[in-house]
Amino acid sequence: MNRAHSHIDFVIGAEKRIAEIISPAEIEPLLRSLVMAGPLYAAVLDENNLPICEQGTTDLLHTAQEFRHGLLVEGEPKGALVVSFDPDQTGPQESLSLLARAALQLIITNNLKRMLTTEIHTTVVKDSYEQLLEINRSLAESEKCYRELSLSLEQKVEQRTAELQKAYARMLQQEKLAAVGSLAAGMAHEINNPNGFVRCNLSTFDRYFQRMKAMIDNYQHLVASETPLSQLQQETEKNRRELKIDLIMKNTPEMLSQSIEGTDRIARIVADLKSFSHVDDLGESAADLNEELKRTLAVLEPQIPADTAVLSELRPLPPFICHAGLISQAFFNILQNALQSRREGLQVHISSACSDDGIDIVITDNGCGIAPENLSRVFDPFFTTRDVGSGTGMGLTVARELIRCAGGTVQISSREGSGTSVTIQLPLASKGR
Repeated sequence: MNRAHSHIDFVIGAEKRIAEIISPAEIEPLLRSLVMAGPLYAAVLDENNLPICEQGTTDLLHTAQEFRHGLLVEGEPKGALVVSFDPDQTGPQESLSLLARAALQLIITNNLKRMLTTEIHTTVVKDSYEQLLEINRSLAESEKCYRELSLSLEQKVEQRTAELQKAYARMLQQEKLAAVGSLAAGMAHEINNPNGFVRCNLSTFDRYFQRMKAMIDNYQHLVASETPLSQLQQETEKNRRELKIDLIMKNTPEMLSQSIEGTDRIARIVADLKSFSHVDDLGESAADLNEELKRTLAVLEPQIPADTAVLSELRPLPPFICHAGLISQAFFNILQNALQSRREGLQVHISSACSDDGIDIVITDNGCGIAPENLSRVFDPFFTTRDVGSGTGMGLTVARELIRCAGGTVQISSREGSGTSVTIQLPLASKGR
């Protein structure tokens, strides 16, 4: 951290070698199972073509048929899977090697995401602790100054208040960065899924294209050679069967349709993220709080457990003048707590309504609930009941402050083992600062 500036510099996600991401212990069982399925030899090579792990025999490699598939780290080739088969062996050799490559790529991608999330969390916690130590030292020095400079007390109070506001602003920024880290990991997974099958379809289509080209080239050669019509028809039909043109014609429309759906899915994910962040908004504006809740749920979708039931009852609400990005951040923190309150069988209910008293938004879950002795501390900075490293303890603190800045209040009711209900009340006319 650079203490000479009023911002925080993070250096996260430095370029990594493939051997730093996946270990021989993770590779060996897969290669051993692969060799048992037929290949003579299988190995994972690093970026210098040196083996990280290998299985099988190398005695017959000079006559073996070899398949080599690149392994990617963040889209860049960082190694390869090499699989060698007996040339007399029959069977789906390339498919088997591609399946092994897909499994290795999945392990690499998941390991890299875990490493990135750990780096982000470690950096945020370390910088937060160092800032708090710095603030504590500054406060100790300020108390001494107040005693010695009683004639300028008012000036010193104003100066210290400004410093505390800056420190609090930095804590808000750190909470936002922690949320971004969690969000990034989920979004990367959501984007990688459609991107993976789109790339697979394109690879298959490339092979189909080569077969179609071979069919056309052969036909043109026969025509140029003035082949008799009957022989031309026979040769063309034979070539059509050998190249499996009927299968290509059958599969291609479905592959293209799947690829278009995949790219549309990626576009929707990016659009949801952009809408949630309000990156193009300047200051306060009229916001539809129901839409903000829907956008927040959309970006949290990767974090929602598979068997979770999310029920929304959103009644029409009047436009609310606020900084929509900050309101969305408050919704994000509260909803994220609800989605993490239970591993299985989670039910989350979201409702909104408007009355003469204002706007009410209620988020209820059937999670683990909050113990009575902890209920009064849930808004305290850095208070958390989760395991060390599982939360910053600033989520609800930040959410309450953001709602307060918009002129509203947040109330929590909970029963241990039965769930939690969070009620957000906002005025009909916003009272944001």
